[in-house]
Amino acid sequence: MIASAPLRSFTCQFAVWSIRRGDRTGFIRNISITFVLGITFLVLQAYDYSLLFGEGMTMGSGPFGTTYFTLTGFHGAHVFGGVLMLGVILYRGMAGQFSAKHHDAIEAVSLYWHFVDVVWIILFTVLYLL
Repeated sequence: MIASAPLRSFTCQFAVWSIRRGDRTGFIRNISITFVLGITFLVLQAYDYSLLFGEGMTMGSGPFGTTYFTLTGFHGAHVFGGVLMLGVILYRGMAGQFSAKHHDAIEAVSLYWHFVDVVWIILFTVLYLL
């Protein structure tokens, strides 16, 4: 799952660069890929949770269980919010509401998405690698 964070940020940034050039097709393609990667992340997180619950790990399993589920749960909630925002700008982009001169919403969503991805890289490092 760590590899998906940089990939999600790259495809989101490619979408921003596309709309800045007035390339609506490139924007829609890249933001669609980012949207699908965000949903995939959420599905994989739910699968990870199901495995952990199956092994008896819960929030009440001690400090690690509490920390793990709190941090990853909050992150998942933020990814869900980002996926909703990506869906809105994808819909608006398909409706032709963005151009090289009018794309502030895309820029704002991309900043949020990059932040969420950076947080995931930090969380993954702390929770899975250390």
